[in-house]
Amino acid sequence: MRRRALLGLALATPLAASACSAEGDAGPAPSSSTASSAPQPAPSTASTPPSPSEVVVRVLSDQAYAEPVDGSATAHLLDLHLPDGAPGPWPVVLFQAGSAFQSDDTKGGSTDLSGGTTAAGLAQRWGPLGYAVAGINVRSSAQARFPAQLHDVKAAVRYLRSRADELGLDTDRVVTAGTSSGAWGAVMAGVVTGVPELEGADLGNADQRSDVQAVVDLFGPTAFLQMDAQRLPDGQEHDPAGSPESMLMGFPIQSDPAATGRADPTAYVGAGSPPAWITHGTADPNVPHQQSELLFAAYERAGATASLTLVPGAGHTDSYLSSGAPDRLVRTTAGGTTTESGDPDPTYDAVLAFLQEHLRRG
Repeated sequence: MRRRALLGLALATPLAASACSAEGDAGPAPSSSTASSAPQPAPSTASTPPSPSEVVVRVLSDQAYAEPVDGSATAHLLDLHLPDGAPGPWPVVLFQAGSAFQSDDTKGGSTDLSGGTTAAGLAQRWGPLGYAVAGINVRSSAQARFPAQLHDVKAAVRYLRSRADELGLDTDRVVTAGTSSGAWGAVMAGVVTGVPELEGADLGNADQRSDVQAVVDLFGPTAFLQMDAQRLPDGQEHDPAGSPESMLMGFPIQSDPAATGRADPTAYVGAGSPPAWITHGTADPNVPHQQSELLFAAYERAGATASLTLVPGAGHTDSYLSSGAPDRLVRTTAGGTTTESGDPDPTYDAVLAFLQEHLRRG
């Protein structure tokens, strides 16, 4: 049985329509970055934006967004990539890579469970355009059960808002994004609001908001209870006690459907849920593509805004974000109206265009 699985991310808004011209993948760290943990002044708000070549992406590594947890020195750390030289305040993208809920240290790179997107790669691509990007770690399923991982993402959002003035971040343009299990965390953080037991306020900065303004979901799971009914013939099983989802919940997921349902983001989607950009390969053996279709359908029912791109033949991957997908089906929904087409191509530029449209400076 394969144990591949799931991931997480976060994004924020636009500066100029010309930002959609970046090329290459989002994997390698930006060569222009410099590491520092010392606070720096917020950027100036110049009326004429500098060219991207004048922006230097500075990295604040291993920032503790909450107190350490027993048995882990890394679970509550994030790396923050800041676009020095770009006019601010900057929108901020919180990105979490997937690990089938099994790792507490995914902020620095990618694995075969996470796809190719990384926080450093997004910073390389979008930092010169005025985006801050945070790569975040959360607790693994071996360290804590649900809802601890959701608590962690929300704590990271609150932490960044608490330092927004110091760092030059825009508190009203915050995005969560992720791949696989990280995408689950990103979506849950986006759609769950006003539920005290799912906030994790005891992790710190309880005076700050944890809402986000957009969500990016790259092949993440949603309705755990339906995964085995949807899986491919040779796909990963999800009902057994040792599955990633059962390990996250702390029991075989079908043994307590009500408790498992609390981890289903489709149950929380409402008319006010943040716009969501969703993509999934139809040949994914780890997370059935119908999981993304269920999330889109929830947005559709609620009259909220979402875009879903299905990539025929693609597996548990986001490689098409760099190369494009000649064959694809794109569905968009807003205000209860849904349309289908073949555009746009599911690339990093398409993600950026979505953010530019929906995360305008207010």
